[in-house]
Amino acid sequence: MSKCYINARIFTADDRNAECFVVDAGRFAFVGTRKEALCAFPNAEQIDLNGQFVCPGFNDSHMHLLSLGCMLTQAQLAPETDSLAGMLRKLCEYVNQHPHEEWILGRGWNQDYFTDEVRYPTRDDLDAVCPDKPCLITRACGHVAIANSRALELAGIDAEAPVVAGGRVVTDEAGLPNGVLEENALDLVTNIIPAPDRTQLKQSLLLAMAHVNHFGITSVQTDDFSSTKAPFEEVIAAYLELKSEGAMTVRVTEQCLLADRETLLRFLSQGYRTGWGDEWFRIGPLKLIGDGSLGSRTAYLNAPYSDAPDTCGIATYSQEALNELIDIAHRSGMQVAIHAIGDGAADRVLNAIELAQSIQPREDARHGIVHAQILNHKQAQRMKALDMHAYIQPIFLDYDTKIVYPRLGSRADEAYPAASLLRLGVTLSSGSDSPVEPPDVMTGIQCAVTRKPVTRKDNQSYLPHEALTLREALLSFTAGGAYASFESDIKGQIHESMLADFVVLGIDPFETDPEWIHKIPIRQTYVAGENV
Repeated sequence: MSKCYINARIFTADDRNAECFVVDAGRFAFVGTRKEALCAFPNAEQIDLNGQFVCPGFNDSHMHLLSLGCMLTQAQLAPETDSLAGMLRKLCEYVNQHPHEEWILGRGWNQDYFTDEVRYPTRDDLDAVCPDKPCLITRACGHVAIANSRALELAGIDAEAPVVAGGRVVTDEAGLPNGVLEENALDLVTNIIPAPDRTQLKQSLLLAMAHVNHFGITSVQTDDFSSTKAPFEEVIAAYLELKSEGAMTVRVTEQCLLADRETLLRFLSQGYRTGWGDEWFRIGPLKLIGDGSLGSRTAYLNAPYSDAPDTCGIATYSQEALNELIDIAHRSGMQVAIHAIGDGAADRVLNAIELAQSIQPREDARHGIVHAQILNHKQAQRMKALDMHAYIQPIFLDYDTKIVYPRLGSRADEAYPAASLLRLGVTLSSGSDSPVEPPDVMTGIQCAVTRKPVTRKDNQSYLPHEALTLREALLSFTAGGAYASFESDIKGQIHESMLADFVVLGIDPFETDPEWIHKIPIRQTYVAGENV
């Protein structure tokens, strides 16, 4: 039966004057005035929204849905990351409450928030709370983890730290591994953690879908192939089973992390390409990780860190290796989306895409840089020349404004671009990178328009000329995401024939103090016209 939603404040990408919309068979059948709707659909059930604000369902254009689901069952360390001691107490509680777990896993700590000892935890810290079982706790960014002695032993890491391409096993003053693993070195331990079976994959995905629905999210573009050691075939199969069961409450575009030549070729040989699938689950771009994070000082810079002059970070691929993978994907008709936080990593990505396009030009390949944080104006101009897309995470400003100048010095004057990208004509979409940050769209929107942190007091706006307008921020979480995944024709707007994915907010953000946007409640989230 058709449903006619009346008396609404409707946000439309084309700025149409609309107060009413009709949903029929999971799509918007009409958008306009109440009088017109009742004439066209006289038998539709009427639902009065009492003047509430309605916008298209939010699209998180870069996150890790499976990782989020897995994390929700692990030790939640983010709420206790104000001190090293408090984080370790939280971990100890989890150990005691889960006596039958073979592996103790946790995520969310951040040493920059520690008020007692501002340092990474070590194997000794973990051994004190978890001496008998293997334990691995991952930093909030996902680019650094700490292993206890038992985990290092199982991974075969002994007194001599192995050399890892694109990663590092950190040692102490005596030259012994201290439990800290950076970038590709994490694989030494994660590779021996038992992979979940398909049932467990589905349970984690359902848990994560329900979680993001509470934030108004109806679509995600998600990197799941790297979340566990389950092969990509199993992850795809888990999604397809959930779809056939009618259990999905989020539409998924998979950002396919296929980190080496052999895996990428195996994927392509099975017929997968960007656009394979349907409106519930589809294959998106090849996803590669070009460097680390700013918080862990593993983002790859062209010049050393201002507060760590002995390092430029870690490039996870050589230029040659990156060239090869991007060329294979580009020739095969795949879109690519490459994680690059540092300006050194951004240069390598730009070089590789420029080379691929010079060898085999493709119109509207829509290749992109994920994060695009330490990006100067010249690099942004190169992105425009290559017709590239920027997947940004405004919510990162909540934490990163605390560290950006200490880490980068004067280079921070050009970092975290947003408005300037739009002025150049570079398309962009917004996301959270969850579970690095919560999938909290309203907080992300507030950060985008204020350029200020939300969770700590700081009245200074970081590069306010890079602020998005509220309209631009909303579009970046709706129509911008649909553009990134080649789905502008089916979603991202409240418009006739589009999928009826929409969100009802408790307060109109256009009538709210920008510094209170994060407090706006999500009243209802609808996917295909159904309240999820």
